Amino acid sequence: MIAPHFNSLCKEAELYYYTFLFSKTQRLVPESIINHIRQCQNCREQIKQLEVILSQVDDMEPEQKQVNSAVTTMLSLHFVYLGKPITCEVVRPFLSSLLDPALEIRIPTPITVHLDKCQRCSEELEAIRSLNLSRIQLRRLSQLFADKDTRHGVSCAQTHAAILKVLAMNLQETIAEDLKHLSMCPYCRKLLYQYREAMRNELLKKKIDQRFPCQDVSASDIFDYVVPYGLDPAKDQYAKFRESLATHLRNCPTCLAKMQQLHNTAYGIVKRPESGIVTIYHIDESAKAKAISESNDLYASFPVRVEITSREGKVKTDQPAPAIDFGVARKQKLSARKLKPLLKPVAAAAAVILIAIALFLNIPTAKAVTIKQIYEALEKVRNVYIASFVPDKKEPIQEQWVSRELKVQQIKTEKELVLWDLSNRIKKVRHLDSNSVETTKLSTETITDIQNTITGSLGLVPFYDVSEVPTDAKWSHVDDENVEVTESIEGYDLMWTEKAYDGSIIHKKWRFFADPKTNLPKRTEFYQMLPTDDNYIFISAMEIKYLSDSEMQEVIKEVPF
Repeated sequence: MIAPHFNSLCKEAELYYYTFLFSKTQRLVPESIINHIRQCQNCREQIKQLEVILSQVDDMEPEQKQVNSAVTTMLSLHFVYLGKPITCEVVRPFLSSLLDPALEIRIPTPITVHLDKCQRCSEELEAIRSLNLSRIQLRRLSQLFADKDTRHGVSCAQTHAAILKVLAMNLQETIAEDLKHLSMCPYCRKLLYQYREAMRNELLKKKIDQRFPCQDVSASDIFDYVVPYGLDPAKDQYAKFRESLATHLRNCPTCLAKMQQLHNTAYGIVKRPESGIVTIYHIDESAKAKAISESNDLYASFPVRVEITSREGKVKTDQPAPAIDFGVARKQKLSARKLKPLLKPVAAAAAVILIAIALFLNIPTAKAVTIKQIYEALEKVRNVYIASFVPDKKEPIQEQWVSRELKVQQIKTEKELVLWDLSNRIKKVRHLDSNSVETTKLSTETITDIQNTITGSLGLVPFYDVSEVPTDAKWSHVDDENVEVTESIEGYDLMWTEKAYDGSIIHKKWRFFADPKTNLPKRTEFYQMLPTDDNYIFISAMEIKYLSDSEMQEVIKEVPF
């Protein structure tokens, strides 16, 4: 099949479509282009389709807009290298971001093409994937790979004390600058590795308590102690929660060996020499003359031509694949949000990204509630009432009232009523059997703990932060006809697995009944299935009501203290 032949000005005019449509003055568009567009039926059709695409921006969900913006930024960074030689050093900072599910890129880019052609880079991508790091850890690893400053203004002599602190896993006693230097300086990294190895060898000579489930210590658990790049101990609010693990790591040769292995993986990527594979990514419109069905090329249906240069300077050129017809974009309901900042008549790369996004980054047709939207909605809650239930009990085993505005948390059980008043730094306990009241002053540490509780996810989601949700967790709409839902409430299941201390797999399910208008859960249910179970077993449930400030104040007034 032969593609129609277009006027040579059509290609040049593509760069001005956006400006032609939306600029208040057409003086930014060359007169020759304006005349061509007015006379060219092809260009007028393309512009009409672009106008339809951009008009869809108001229909997008807020979360999708945010995701689209992040993906657009990432695509822009990739396409900076259009037509330029891509080496392993260029690709290295992108490796971790390619593993972020929210930044999934589904088109060939200058970066992904190098990964397709370079076995060493591809192997390193898989090595990072196997670590199962959190999104925050992946981001810090990307920054480590991108950083070229091996010293960060700190001398090795200054950092020596920090090496000993990191060895002892006392990160809170270090500073961010020292941790950056330690992560970047080959000499200091080697010294830390040698100290840790000596520490491990000494422990091997001793009798070790093996009751701790070392097999459950993951790369994510020990990552901060091995790659402290990007940590600021002065702002680390989770330091105290890691102390129990750190105590074990200091005395366990098995876990120290895991740390050494992680050290070799992460810093092996940092210092790995070039593979000798250099790729150059081109856009080749001449491929329009070739039908998709006629090509078995890896990049069939993309206007992509790739040069591969070996260390010896030999060049292999992949066959060009067919160009993308802009008309397909209309059928794909693409994201207009992503197009606007990119359609600037400054470089051909902008037009390339435009076409790529138009085809492959679509607006989702279903307006379903997502787990991320639930987390974000809970962050904005001011006052909430939570009743907790267990099987075989009609009455709640616990009632909880939380006011972020008043900085108050109140919990009622069968035996007592407890009020934490952070503003006044006091805790009141009424024993319901004797009606006696105890009042105590709150320590700064306790206030911090309670504040973290009421500013967090309120226990209404199974993980403290959405970034901690396992990457292989499944989020699905509840379609069970036995589950009662209404037009104003929709059911969703978050399902994941965890490994028990004995190595067995536990299946867990957290069911949300959420309001699709507010994304707030009205009820949650927790189920789990042990290896000995045939089905999920109901464990607990929570009923949630969201209170106004006045309703919360009434609750506080009625407290019998």
